[in-house]
Amino acid sequence: MPRLVIFFAVGLVAAAAAEPSANRLSPAEVSAAAAEIVSTYADLGWFSGTVLVAAQGQPIYETAIGLADRERGIPNHHDTLYNLGSIMKHYTAVLVLQQVVAGRLDLNDRLSEFNIGFDRGPASRITVRQLLHHQSGFSGAFPASYRANPLSYDSIESKLALLQDAPLRFEPGTDTRYSNYGYIVLGAILESVTEKPFEDLLHDNIFRRLGLTHAHYPYNPGAPNQSLRYVFNYEGRQVLAGATEHHSPDGGIEASATDTLSFYRALFHSDTLLPRDSAITRSYFDPGGGEIWQAFGGGVGVSSAVELDFKHGYEIVVLANTDQLVAEKMSGRIREAIATGSYSPVLLPPQIYAWRQFEALGAAAFTKSFRSHYEAAGYQQFVGRTLNELGMSLLDAEAWQDALDILGALQAYFPEAPEVYDSLAHAHVRMGDLPGAARHFREALRLDPDFRSDYSTSNYSIRHEED
Repeated sequence: MPRLVIFFAVGLVAAAAAEPSANRLSPAEVSAAAAEIVSTYADLGWFSGTVLVAAQGQPIYETAIGLADRERGIPNHHDTLYNLGSIMKHYTAVLVLQQVVAGRLDLNDRLSEFNIGFDRGPASRITVRQLLHHQSGFSGAFPASYRANPLSYDSIESKLALLQDAPLRFEPGTDTRYSNYGYIVLGAILESVTEKPFEDLLHDNIFRRLGLTHAHYPYNPGAPNQSLRYVFNYEGRQVLAGATEHHSPDGGIEASATDTLSFYRALFHSDTLLPRDSAITRSYFDPGGGEIWQAFGGGVGVSSAVELDFKHGYEIVVLANTDQLVAEKMSGRIREAIATGSYSPVLLPPQIYAWRQFEALGAAAFTKSFRSHYEAAGYQQFVGRTLNELGMSLLDAEAWQDALDILGALQAYFPEAPEVYDSLAHAHVRMGDLPGAARHFREALRLDPDFRSDYSTSNYSIRHEED
C-alpha cells in the first residue's frame, strides 16, 4: 500500500444527449450552493484554486481562492494555470481518435505493428482500442525504480522502457484495470504514426484549433499565471511540493478552468475536434444513454475535476493547486446540490482525521479504537491506505516514532498482508536501520514468496530464505 505519486484514474461515465431537465435548480440557486461549498473547503484551509460552474456553456458562478504562489503572495485568479492530472487522458484520446478518423490508425491495430519495442510476447497483441479503454493488462502503477526518482524520467521514451518487459496483469481484453502506462504507450504510437512530437500534435490539433490561450504543455514554472503545487499535509497545512513528475501523455497539461471547459464544450457540442456522429468518436466519447460525463485527476499538489451534467444542463470545473482529491470532493457536492438540492457533509481528508485521532488518543488507544472511529465518522477510503499514507508522510517529516506507531497500527489490523511489512521495511531503511528493514521484509516474503517491494527495486537485496 505505497503512497501514490502517480496520477489517479479518470472516472468515465457515458454522457447524455438529452435536453436538460425542466425541474432543475435555477442558476441562482446553483450559484449559491456552489459558493457555500467553496467557502466550506476554503475555510478548512484545504482548497486553493478556481471553480467554474456554467449553464449550457454560460458561466453562472466563477471564483478563485487562495494563492498561486504562497511565498510571493500571488493570488489565484480566473486565468491561473493548474495541472490537470489524468484529465489529460481525454486530450490524448482525442489525438488518437483523430488519427483513426484520418485513416492513419485503426482501433484494432496491435502493438506489434509499431516500432516502439513491443515486437513479441503477450504485449504485442494489445490493441489501440484496449489501450484507450484500460484493457491492455499493463500495470496500473510504475515500479519502485520510478517512484525512487520520478524526475529522472523526462521523456516518453524513458517512461516507455519502465514496463516494456514487465508481465501483464491479465490477458489483453479480458479485464479492465486503470493504467497510466497505457496512455504513455499511446503517446509513443502517435509519435510513430505521425512522425511528430506528441507536444506538437497536442498544440496543433487541440490547443490551436480551439484557440486555447491558457492551456500549456509541457509544464513551465516560469509561465505567466502558472500556479505552484502545494501538499495539504497531515497537519492540515499547505506545504510547497513543486513539480514531482515530468509531463507525459497520461498527465501534464497546465490549463485554466475556462480553457478546460472550452475543450469539453468543443468535444460534446461541436465537430471541431472530432465528428460527433462518427462511430469512431462514439467508441470512446459516447454521447448516448447516460446523463453525466466525469473526469478527475490528482497527485502530489494536484487535484482537478470536470463534471458535465447533461440531464440538468450544468458543467462544473474545479482546478486546485492543493491535493487530497479536493477538486473531486467539491465538484461532486456541487453536482449533488444540483440534482437533489442538498449535499453530503464535508469531511477532512482521511489522513488528517487519522493524525488528529492519533494525537488525541495516543498510540495504544489509537491502535485499539481508530478503525471504529474512522468508520463511524463516515470515511469510506480503505483504512489501510489511510494509515499507510499517514505513515509515509510522517517518515517524510522524519517523525520516526510516530511513523512506526502508525505503521504498527496498520500491522495490527492487517497482520497477514505482505505490503504492511514492505512499508515497515521501507520505514527502517529511511531510519538507517538496515537489519530492521531486512527483518520485516523477510516476513513479507514468508507470507508471499513471490512478493515484490513497492519501495525497493532489489527487494532490499533479500531473497526468500529457501534460496
